[in-house]
Amino acid sequence: MKITILMVFFFVSAKNLYSADFSERKNLNKILNGFFKNQVFKCQYINKSWSVGFDNYPYGMVLNSMAFKNILVFEHKNLIGTLWPNIGEISTEKGVKKYQIWKKKSKDEYVMVNSDFKSDSISSDIDKNNINENQKTYFDKKSLKVGVKEWITDFYSCEEINSSNFARKKLIDIFVNQDEYVKKDFTYREKNPSSFTSKIELLNK
Repeated sequence: MKITILMVFFFVSAKNLYSADFSERKNLNKILNGFFKNQVFKCQYINKSWSVGFDNYPYGMVLNSMAFKNILVFEHKNLIGTLWPNIGEISTEKGVKKYQIWKKKSKDEYVMVNSDFKSDSISSDIDKNNINENQKTYFDKKSLKVGVKEWITDFYSCEEINSSNFARKKLIDIFVNQDEYVKKDFTYREKNPSSFTSKIELLNK
């Protein structure tokens, strides 16, 4: 009898540990639970991007001063989530989002899953089949090439990081309530305008 009670307690505890209510959106919540349980990678910009040219921006290998300095990558089955945690880096040029979710297309290639810009109360759920084939990302756990916009791809070097459950929950909250974090980003930019530039320059061959 005691063994049975202990087994039930263990099962309930394990279920509570690995199935959290991060989001009111059912599909998004499943994805975020997967992100919470699996590896997290920190990727650093290596001062190199590929531009196909847009407006006055050049074509070729460039240095993108607007690139995110660091990106965190979460994995779950055939999905990855790219999250930019640094304060102040969001800008209108980047699409005003703190994250993107990508669906695997081939070995290291992912295409963007379309998602809303707002938080739970005013957003529709994630549809993994609603994708943008023109915006792509490449990830192999050691490197990341992320198409933040359709016309430019930023290059990163990645390594797995260890993070506490508390830290992961705080980071996952950005996926859920990203509009609140965007407001903080813009407030910071307004107070520190000289800290940010918008130059995209060709790299010397």
